[in-house]
Amino acid sequence: MGKRTSCLRQLGGDRAGTERFRRFLHNDGVTRQIMLSTAADHTARAARGRHVLAIQDTTELNFSGHEGSKRGFGVVGNGRDIGLFLHPVIVVDAGSGDPRQVGHAGGILGLADAFISSRKKAPPGGRKKREPQRKRARPIEAKESGRWIEGLRAADRVLGAAAMVTSISDCESDIYEKFAAPRSPHVHLLVRAEHNRCLSDGAKLFAAMAALPNVAGRQIDIPAKSGQPARKAQTRVSYQEVEFVRPIWGHDIKRLPPKVKLHAVRIEEVDPPEGVKPVLWLLLTTHEVASLEDALRIVGWYRARWTIEQVFRTMKTQGFAIEDSQIETPEVMAKLAIAVLIAALRTMQLVHARSGTTGQKLSDAMDAAAAPLVEALTAKLQGKTEKLKNPHPKNTLARFAWVAGRLGGWDGYEGHGYKPAGPKTIALGLTRFDAIRVGWEMKRDV
Repeated sequence: MGKRTSCLRQLGGDRAGTERFRRFLHNDGVTRQIMLSTAADHTARAARGRHVLAIQDTTELNFSGHEGSKRGFGVVGNGRDIGLFLHPVIVVDAGSGDPRQVGHAGGILGLADAFISSRKKAPPGGRKKREPQRKRARPIEAKESGRWIEGLRAADRVLGAAAMVTSISDCESDIYEKFAAPRSPHVHLLVRAEHNRCLSDGAKLFAAMAALPNVAGRQIDIPAKSGQPARKAQTRVSYQEVEFVRPIWGHDIKRLPPKVKLHAVRIEEVDPPEGVKPVLWLLLTTHEVASLEDALRIVGWYRARWTIEQVFRTMKTQGFAIEDSQIETPEVMAKLAIAVLIAALRTMQLVHARSGTTGQKLSDAMDAAAAPLVEALTAKLQGKTEKLKNPHPKNTLARFAWVAGRLGGWDGYEGHGYKPAGPKTIALGLTRFDAIRVGWEMKRDV
């Protein structure tokens, strides 16, 4: 039985809520599939008729600090620490697609699917040495890299009512099988290149793109990472249609088409700060790229991939501290991981919406029945001055984000040194809002 942790307290609110949530996780009738299906249904409704970005990535949940209290766990990437791999597909509105607004996609809509796995532990003393033998290729579905294709299939399945879907992933997903995988006509790919692939004219991808003439791009915002502060980067851009040839090895490789056509966009930072590695991305997409504006639009959509990194950070250090959880078994921990993922997405949805720039309606986050409670809480939490009033229109997600921030302890001031409500504050405010809503609905139904 799992002990109470800061993660469960954050999800459950008070002691009674924490205990209810613990029982929920240990209920055999509650499965990951049910949780994911419920979340995906909401996302599908929110995505209807829109161009959406289906962003996928993998993160490690490392529980090495609590190894003594856990049993049955596999290991993460280093082969030693116990934990799980979490691979979600999150859905974001693509926004207007205006290249002048590079990197400013619309708001978060929800979760399409998520996959959880771990690796087997090595035997004591390390793995036994084997006699050299001819390498045998395995089908992509049997490899860890198969999750990228499963994520594409999930986006295609869940987002069938979207006007267009762009599946976005980082360089680890640069897999020929993914480019060749069947998909619906309204589903596109956008992948950062990792492999220097052979082109049909005999050239290599990286050299061919580097040799192209380039044009001046626009400044893009580079977030802080690896000890480097955030900065603005001036860029230059080149683009071209490319045709890859099929790899010469792989499981049942000849079943794949011999060639695949894509569009490539190369973006390079000009004059980076001293000691800073310049930005250099080579993006591959099934979208048509016939102009600089098209290329910048592709860059902007790819930069929205950072959203999933923010969600992972909220799950771990900026909101829910999932890696501090003392849940003992991988089955229950997997359910907790899905619950925390959904909570982190709700949190970041409001963080992104708080300024009103995403233009989202309240219905992107919850049902219309919650609107009267949002208004009642707005009236209660507003101050007497204009600066302390909720500035956003009714039935908008920004108005709800203001309420969640105030419930989480934000003082309502912004600008001139005052910061808006961040993920930790929004997460706390959402927990309190949910608890208030339970009591409010009980009173209403009496």
